[in-house]
Amino acid sequence: MDEACAFCNRMVPTRGHHVVPRCKGGRDIAPTCHSCEDFIHKTWTHNELRDTFNTVEKIQADSRFQKFLRWLFKQQEGTFFRIRRNRNRTGQPYR
Repeated sequence: MDEACAFCNRMVPTRGHHVVPRCKGGRDIAPTCHSCEDFIHKTWTHNELRDTFNTVEKIQADSRFQKFLRWLFKQQEGTFFRIRRNRNRTGQPYR
């Protein structure tokens, strides 16, 4: 089902995304496209999402996300962002 992504506002297939991860007590769910969700989890740790980037507006206002959106809007329709694990994140379990 196509729905507007809460982060990029594109009409694409979405899925429910916890803005603050469930493991950190998050309850609010926003419709999020695959590309935005992957970028968010590549860029910020669960602790950063809980403590600093805990709303859609705060994520949208970040310069890294703005740069990602500029790139995303230049892509052909149907393109989605795929990532590898962020090298700055450790292999340790989330705390």
